[in-house]
Amino acid sequence: MKRLIISIAALSLAVGLMACSGGFAAGLKKITDAGITVSYPDGMEAQAKKVMAMAQSTVKPSLEVHRQAISLLSNVDAMATDITQALGAEEKHDVTRSRLQVFKDKSEAMVSAFSDIRLVRKSDAVATDGIDAGLMQVRYAKDKDEFNMIFDEKDTNPDKIRRSFFPVLVNPDGTLRSENKLEQMALDFLGSGDPMAIAPVQDTISYLIAVPLKIYNPLGRWFNEGVSGYLTRQMVAKHGSKQMNAIAANLFTVSPSAQELKNKVNIMSWPQSPYLNRNPESFDAKLEAARVQYSIEAISGLLAKSEPQALAKIIGALKYTGDPDNDSIFEAIQKATNTDFKPVFMSYVPKKVQDGIASGEPEKLIEKARGLATAKKWPESAAALQQVLEMTPTDVNARLNLAWVDREMGNNLDAELQIFLTAGVLKQQKHSFHLFDATIEGNYVAGRLAILMGNLEAAQLFLEPVLQANPDHTDAKRAMEEIRRIEDAAKGVK
Repeated sequence: MKRLIISIAALSLAVGLMACSGGFAAGLKKITDAGITVSYPDGMEAQAKKVMAMAQSTVKPSLEVHRQAISLLSNVDAMATDITQALGAEEKHDVTRSRLQVFKDKSEAMVSAFSDIRLVRKSDAVATDGIDAGLMQVRYAKDKDEFNMIFDEKDTNPDKIRRSFFPVLVNPDGTLRSENKLEQMALDFLGSGDPMAIAPVQDTISYLIAVPLKIYNPLGRWFNEGVSGYLTRQMVAKHGSKQMNAIAANLFTVSPSAQELKNKVNIMSWPQSPYLNRNPESFDAKLEAARVQYSIEAISGLLAKSEPQALAKIIGALKYTGDPDNDSIFEAIQKATNTDFKPVFMSYVPKKVQDGIASGEPEKLIEKARGLATAKKWPESAAALQQVLEMTPTDVNARLNLAWVDREMGNNLDAELQIFLTAGVLKQQKHSFHLFDATIEGNYVAGRLAILMGNLEAAQLFLEPVLQANPDHTDAKRAMEEIRRIEDAAKGVK
């Protein structure tokens, strides 16, 4: 799990999971409301009431979500059994149980810490150079008048949870330190929103499918999302409350917003999450949610009319095979359910895309993109290549040339993601490809791909001309350094 570090000048807030040293808890008064307690030194009743009001409006809703998650995960052993049996992966019971338990422990820690708030004089925290609070270590930097917080989620033993609390620092003049940031900082730790209660189950199922069972094709996200969403709903229905079921239904059922976007949803060209550019300027969160919901609909519709063991049979045919492609998934579905799933799958691909495939449009667009690139009309060439990839997403020739064109336009992050995705596709099967033209940025793209494919000799051959032409090419220099690190590691050089 991650370590969360926050550093803010004149910090107001620290979170801990055990009583701090220095006597911070001695002789405190208390006020309690709706499961939240604010403890405070004598003379700070007004500040305590202000903090309680903040907690009721901001912290309380998030605590309720964590309590829902704890309730859903009340019997992690039973849920792990249900998940692994549904997937025909009983051998992964222990890893599934452990992952669910980690999420449960974290929510219990959060509830314990944030439901017990304590006002701490800044002078007390400064005198001890911070606060030793178990999972939360708060250190004071005197030269900057700054507190640094490190929350380590790895160690949530019962004793630390029992002694947890949420300190709020108070200035000598009685004001709350960084008062206007306090609520947001609490939410940065706690998270917010009803879907957070279900996320541990979906995350665990997604992880189980992709990592231990090795079902993770770069362009097979529709299957991973569909299965994880379907099975999450099954687990919530069995182990959760009516309220949790309503949340899951709202989250995973095709929404009116998704219905409006149906003609834009193309699950065939939808890459796994790490290959997406989430820059707000280019990332469409509503379209992403629509793709998820339609993928779940496709899998749910299939399994609703199949025998109870159908999913286990499908997964059993795919697991450990090395990131199966769509044809392999269709074949597994056919054997397990006697269903030709490809027509169902294609119903989640826009008609104009299907028509383009049928008419041989990709080949025409490739030639068009080539001519536009030769004329250095980069945006137009990129648009043509993007159309190709909507119809033939495994066309590595189009994808690699799009990476090159993106580099020419300065869209380096998009280019890097296309190179990564190209490497992922190439690892599934052999493809031939070539760049439209020999250019500096084209050479960089080819060299970067060669590194990802493990061909360091070829990578150097591509990258050396880049640095000869432009010794200050930052990305090429970084790539060559990466090659040196890999070679040194192979030689045992530290």
